[in-house]
Amino acid sequence: MDIRLCDELFEKISNGTKTVEIFPNDEQMKHFGVGDTLAIHRESDDEDVILTSAWSIKKCRTVTELYQRYTPEAIGMTAGEFSQIYDADTVKKQGLLAVKMKVLKPNYE
Repeated sequence: MDIRLCDELFEKISNGTKTVEIFPNDEQMKHFGVGDTLAIHRESDDEDVILTSAWSIKKCRTVTELYQRYTPEAIGMTAGEFSQIYDADTVKKQGLLAVKMKVLKPNYE
């Protein structure tokens, strides 16, 4: 799976502080599982990519539950910042998937 992240979050993954990526628990994520590869592209330069492997996937029903399991540093943002990205209705209907990542290889170094 390929995703694009803003430069700030990309750098947090690159330096090892952001270890969890969050997705809505939707149809697109239905077949994503532990061991699958996630290619994370830098928004400002699509050629900068970090390959990661999903080594844990946890379902969370609410943002509160998400932040009880993981620190803001691991997620890469505060709960308030996160709530600006995902609206409450989407979270309530679909829930969230917290994918704990292991960096395999950055290809921009």
